Amino acid sequence: MSIVTDKVIGILIKLTRFSEIPNDPKRGKWYRLPLSGCVCADGTPAHANLRLGTENKLMILFFGGGVCWNAYMAARPNSSAVNSTGESFYATGDSADVADAAVKFGFGLLNKKKTNPFRDWNVLAIPYTTGDFHCGSGDFPYTDLAGKPAVLHHHGYKIYRAALEAAMGFTGSNPERILVTGFSAGGFGTELLTDDVMCTFPQCTDVTCYVDSGFMLNPGWHQAAKEVWQAPDLIADRLSTDNITLDSLLALYQNHKERVKIGFSCSVRDAALAEYVNYVEKDKLYADKESGLAFQKQLKTMCAKLQINIPGVSLFLFDTPDENAEKRAQGLTKHCVLGAANITVDGISAADWLWALVCGKKTQVGLSLLD
Repeated sequence: MSIVTDKVIGILIKLTRFSEIPNDPKRGKWYRLPLSGCVCADGTPAHANLRLGTENKLMILFFGGGVCWNAYMAARPNSSAVNSTGESFYATGDSADVADAAVKFGFGLLNKKKTNPFRDWNVLAIPYTTGDFHCGSGDFPYTDLAGKPAVLHHHGYKIYRAALEAAMGFTGSNPERILVTGFSAGGFGTELLTDDVMCTFPQCTDVTCYVDSGFMLNPGWHQAAKEVWQAPDLIADRLSTDNITLDSLLALYQNHKERVKIGFSCSVRDAALAEYVNYVEKDKLYADKESGLAFQKQLKTMCAKLQINIPGVSLFLFDTPDENAEKRAQGLTKHCVLGAANITVDGISAADWLWALVCGKKTQVGLSLLD
């Protein structure tokens, strides 16, 4: 992409920014929530977005955008201004504008179509700009590509808490129904933070946790959460295995039992997540046929454990080919379904599957695709 094209896109994205929320916001309109004292990974100010609906129901949506758990990754953000290596690991402040644009144009569950059962809900959308699965609260020193000392602000948890508290000033503190969801890194944020949300709203007995494409094996999860991200102890201490998703969702179920409905979706050879199979095992970020098949095997084992340990868990597995021709040729599949809920497996769309989950109906779709 040319520098001119990048600049044009940057200008268009900035034009989509929402106005700051007033004291008397209109229902059905999106606003920017300023978060005093909160910063992104690169030190730029952080914000969230809020839309007030006509129903006393709350959706919390965590956006995705990579991850960072060591100094090598920290030096390679998804920012052309500081990283021209062609290898990037996490989004910084610029991605907040991209998230705003996605919200503005009705990304996934946020559209206003009459067929969308969430169209009249209150929605808190939290951009992802910190590389810590939305759960960090510390600063991580590293050396940048120019050889200079730098600091990555892993403040995802601080941003999430500030956004939730600011939103409650407009939505109230007693929603009758809650959906916590997110995709990719936001899916990890969902599994890590739904317990925190439920503790914030202890009176709400109708809570859904829906994780979209938040699954990756890594024996270093506890260390990353504890030492790199400096996540709260209640979050970091749950991570005792290489499976952050299973650790988090089992703890969530054990803490809340039938009070929470849990759903998980993923494509079977996810092109983006297959890259991290190779990175964890070989220190190289790329996906190929072998890593796709390895991911499929890992996913099959994980889904079986979810079924055994969480009665009523809902699953949606799909094998939509990746948009990139080279990745398709390797048999790799699409990353995330939240933004394309029209994907259908066995006659059931992802959108209908999610609504069934929210309504308490256990639905398991596409399990045969894991074989």
